Amino acid sequence: MLRIRNWLATLKSIIKYPSIIKRLNKSEASIFFFFPYYHIGGAERVHLDILSAVNHKKPVCFITDLSTNNDLKNQYIKNSTLIELFRWGKKKSFKKHMQKKIAVKINKTNNAVVFGCNSHFFYDLLPLLKKDVKKIDLIHAFIGNNSFEEWSIPLISLIDKRIVLGPKHVLKLASYYSEKNINEEYLKRVLIIPNKVEIPTNFSKKSFENNLTVLFIARDSPEKRIPVFLKVASKCEELGLPFIFTMIGDFENYRYELTKNVNFIPRIKDKSQLNLHYAKSHLVMLTSSYEGFPMVLLEGMALGNIPIITDVGEVSSWVNESSGTGFIVENYSDTEHLISGFVDKLTFIANHKELLPEMSMNVINLIKKSFNEESFTKKYRDLLILK
Repeated sequence: MLRIRNWLATLKSIIKYPSIIKRLNKSEASIFFFFPYYHIGGAERVHLDILSAVNHKKPVCFITDLSTNNDLKNQYIKNSTLIELFRWGKKKSFKKHMQKKIAVKINKTNNAVVFGCNSHFFYDLLPLLKKDVKKIDLIHAFIGNNSFEEWSIPLISLIDKRIVLGPKHVLKLASYYSEKNINEEYLKRVLIIPNKVEIPTNFSKKSFENNLTVLFIARDSPEKRIPVFLKVASKCEELGLPFIFTMIGDFENYRYELTKNVNFIPRIKDKSQLNLHYAKSHLVMLTSSYEGFPMVLLEGMALGNIPIITDVGEVSSWVNESSGTGFIVENYSDTEHLISGFVDKLTFIANHKELLPEMSMNVINLIKKSFNEESFTKKYRDLLILK
């Protein structure tokens, strides 16, 4: 069955080849993006925000892998000349041919800029590009070995700028470069640009007096640790804690494991509909094993939701109890310790509701100050548009 699917995908790619080359050659863009997917997800929303920042330059955006849904496709089309590579981005023999074609086009372009994230195709393309082509990558979350950081090690000298989300990632890269005997001079090429989120102009202050709604939004992926979330909810029900849990995403496989205090809502495509759930919730929760700075967290915080999340990525640089901006749970690998960590925090929250209104306002002010659209747009335009 897999062989048949691959054969059909290869045939489709061959049929699509003339239109791919036509769109490539017809483009007059000087900015070329390489992203793996346009399906719904936090990273994909960030990539869309970057495209939007320079959409007046009509950039080209190559999709190098196969997306699992079309939820964000129309928005990618709206903000770029979208070129899907199908198996030309994955199949070894196809990929080399397509990289040569794309490299010829980019190398002929004045003031060319290439920007990539989470794409092997992008990194393999870099040695084919001329020195005067500006090359930039974005790393959402530091993973280290068996990651894009490792894949890019032989190419670091070719990358003009590396974008990360905060200072913790810079420190991790510094340690990683040292471990891999990479010249520390290359750290000077690392630039911090936090993600941005839309800040609503009008919303009502939340009441924290009655039962509190804990919102969990994610895709069904191993690093999200959905079973941990469900066990935390189950334990809270057992303890009689005043929480209602709402989970939104492609979690149909878990529907029969839900306790009475968990509401399940299928994946939501419409951002305005999602905002309605943020508006009526009190906390936004993630149990992930790794993240950069999750967009779900930022979107929830923009509407006054207090974060409760594992200590991943850049989160604790901004969200922590000492600054009154949320609750951080130690990122235990042991499931039972992780569940206990979340339940302990939720028990504290249930017993100290008087702290929550001020924390809610703190997170809104943090978003306005550090994750606003104006700063994000300026930084990416300065980076991507060559004078």
